[in-house]
Amino acid sequence: MLLGGALTACSGGADAGPATAADATRTAVASGADCLAPQVLTALGFDADGYTGTPHPAAPDAGPVPDGFTAVSALLCSTGEVLTDGSGRWAAVTATRLEGDVRPLVDALGSTATAAPATTTPACAADAERADLWLVDALGAAVRVALPGGGCGALPTDVAAGLDALDAVDVEHSPVALVAPRATTAPG
Repeated sequence: MLLGGALTACSGGADAGPATAADATRTAVASGADCLAPQVLTALGFDADGYTGTPHPAAPDAGPVPDGFTAVSALLCSTGEVLTDGSGRWAAVTATRLEGDVRPLVDALGSTATAAPATTTPACAADAERADLWLVDALGAAVRVALPGGGCGALPTDVAAGLDALDAVDVEHSPVALVAPRATTAPG
């Protein structure tokens, strides 16, 4: 149906009508999940403009799980890891692919007690760990979902339990911001 609407709009077909308040709250579906998208880096507390790695495509805003979206896995993007290389110490983003029964997590995210507005990013302590979450369907399409508290600090018990019940099947750490350049010694 979305493809048909897009084709109609491109072919000069009938106007779909004015946007509604419900349209503004729908969560966009992306072609895949990406922990290094500029919007995710910003949500995780990094300066996305200062990221010097390979550029990544933009991500949609985080929002509620859309009706009809059937998640089969999740991608948790988080902070707190530090990597070291020849340049120095780097703050890193950890991308953890999670599989298993995602229904308890989806239910917890959809409950009114834990739902977070997609447009609000609360202040987060500088040393607090942060998280961003994608749900992924069987074909790899993904939605970036709003975490309670904007993903800052500890998550509500039911959301944390939903994440903990999933199996981590792949974990990748990506250096994002140089926090302590390697000390160089002057030739002498």
